[in-house]
Amino acid sequence: MKYNNRLAKAMALVAVVSLTASACGSDDDATPSTDAAADTEAPDTEAPDTAAPDTEAPDTEAPESDDSVASTEPAENLPGAGESFTVGVILPLTGPAASIGADFEAGLKVFGEIDPTAAQMDIEFVVCDDETTPDGASSCALRLSQQDNVDMIYGPVISGMHAGATPVLAGGPPSVTPSPYVSVEEGDPIFSAAGRASDLDRVTLEYAAERGFERVALLATTDTTGETAVQNIQAANEDLGLDIAIERMGPGDVDVSSQINRLLETDPEYVYIGASGAAVGVALQGFSQAGSDLPTALIWSNTTKGFLDAAGPLMPTETLYGVAPSWLPENIDDPERAQLIRDFQEAFEAEAGVPPSFVVQGAYDAFQLIAAALLNVGGDSEAIVEYIEGLTDFQGLNWLLSYSETNRLGSESGNYVMMRYDPDSGSWSLAD
Repeated sequence: MKYNNRLAKAMALVAVVSLTASACGSDDDATPSTDAAADTEAPDTEAPDTAAPDTEAPDTEAPESDDSVASTEPAENLPGAGESFTVGVILPLTGPAASIGADFEAGLKVFGEIDPTAAQMDIEFVVCDDETTPDGASSCALRLSQQDNVDMIYGPVISGMHAGATPVLAGGPPSVTPSPYVSVEEGDPIFSAAGRASDLDRVTLEYAAERGFERVALLATTDTTGETAVQNIQAANEDLGLDIAIERMGPGDVDVSSQINRLLETDPEYVYIGASGAAVGVALQGFSQAGSDLPTALIWSNTTKGFLDAAGPLMPTETLYGVAPSWLPENIDDPERAQLIRDFQEAFEAEAGVPPSFVVQGAYDAFQLIAAALLNVGGDSEAIVEYIEGLTDFQGLNWLLSYSETNRLGSESGNYVMMRYDPDSGSWSLAD
């Protein structure tokens, strides 16, 4: 009975921290709840993520930049050098996702202190609390654009909130979100600075094929996170030909034993849980109670310290994540970039009192993209959009990003590797 008590305690903790892990998760309802992920992300309307790019596995490090970050001119000669700019920042500082908002705010402070591109200018960040609601995000976008007259906007960081603000953001100024789940109409001055979900899901499935696994179990939520995972996995599998059993669960379900039993009847060798937040804890509990100890892949939105500590007792022997190679700085060949990653991780822990999650580290690149645009072309909105549209292989702290007039979502592939998390030691390593 100690085993069941341990599960119950772990599940209670998972429920408490679930929203902290939900920056890429979603809920079917527009209003966030306290027992399910807070997102209502909308599917892409341009360059859809459900298309399967090439199936070649990515290198352990994204390719080096082609110097798209800045002009070949000395920094002091660029239009934005030494100038003052105002950047609006939309964060969930209150409401169900307040804890993730606090982490992003700490990350913002660290960025302003350590980033070499930002150091070339005087950037004032004006933070607006979206209260973890789509209406709040829309109000923030309206205030920042029409009252504060900011040069650019960062966020909203949770894609359900981003969907609420999109009609306002479409009118400018240019904005950049760290969420990979956004809906953008062609021509809108809205950009995503993150590895695509299709890249994540494809790499997660390719890893199973590389291990020689033939049967995969996918348990996905019925929200957009889960629906996107199902579509992307099915698309990637057109080239891989694995046997994939799929079951669905609601973001707020508390018992998925029936779905798990049906999945286990297919004798899977590998499990992928396409969900964020509390739903992941429910799924992990179900597999554990069923006696399953299969290699299990999770989405990187579930990397906050609170989530890892709470869900650790429920995790199988081999827990896997698709993340950027930068999650372990020793993977990075570029010494300057590797040092900036270490500087961020150390400075964030000093500021926030806990190590950064990959959710927060992965959001650094959106700040970098904003700083690079302002430095290279100044505060003119049309020039900013043209600058970002012209970027090829922009190497941020984590992501390698390319854009065009018809692509607002960044590079289609090459941004993820599989890593293994050990809940006993709290350590990470590259998956073999």
